[in-house]
Amino acid sequence: MHRIKTAPPHVELKEFVRAFASREMSLLPGLPYQQPNVTCLEHTIAFDFGTRPSIVFDDGELRLTPRIHYVGPHTSPSGFATFTDNVLGFAVFLNPLAAWQLFGIPLHSLANQDFDATDILGTGVHEVWLRLAESRSFSQQVQIAETYLLPFARNAHLRTSIMRAAHHVFHHKGSIHVEKLARQVGLGVRQFERRFGEEIGLTPKLFGRAARFQMALDASSRFTGSRSGLEIAHEFGYFDQAHMVRDFHAFGGSPPSQIEKHIGDMRLWRLPPSADPYYL
Repeated sequence: MHRIKTAPPHVELKEFVRAFASREMSLLPGLPYQQPNVTCLEHTIAFDFGTRPSIVFDDGELRLTPRIHYVGPHTSPSGFATFTDNVLGFAVFLNPLAAWQLFGIPLHSLANQDFDATDILGTGVHEVWLRLAESRSFSQQVQIAETYLLPFARNAHLRTSIMRAAHHVFHHKGSIHVEKLARQVGLGVRQFERRFGEEIGLTPKLFGRAARFQMALDASSRFTGSRSGLEIAHEFGYFDQAHMVRDFHAFGGSPPSQIEKHIGDMRLWRLPPSADPYYL
């Protein structure tokens, strides 16, 4: 049994939360489920109530994830998660700037990192874990998570000029014109690039490439069989299909024709934020 449930956020959280999701799996002994990690600019707060998954890194290191796992943005396909036995979890998928806006956490400190969430969000998030674990339904879990997040949303930090530039890039298919963005925030190109790296933790060009990969991957998955790779490549500003294939290798570890099989059916970071709750 392998089931995923998803739901969009409350209207007051749409700026910060992309989606909520739960997953439940019953795996046979000796037959783990492996989920390769791919580039993702969104952040995740994952609450695990069953058998804890482990992360296998590229150097062979294996580490159990914490019960409440905060995963920052990642810009390369590195290692994979392994699930065994009875898997039961709930996750909040945050938009790329939400950690600063909601919690005041410097974004540069989260890039390509993961944490025990209590270390960066405080002990209050453990109380959320307890309530989620005791809940009887997915809808109740969503309500618990929203109750926790709404006070932060109502007192959210305003985006800085650099964050507004990053938001523009993320919501314009990764399109990046450094000179134009620098002019819009009143900075020289080098100063803009330095400030962007200091605040976001990534260079503007890497941020744009990662955003474009995510959106091209979404389109490739959503329109399988109905749109050609060349059409998708042109839509997202790649020079040609070969250029897109190189980025899929760099950020996803596989060419577009194999990415679905490579990353499996647990790509929760891709869930649409505006859809009604549904099952996958």
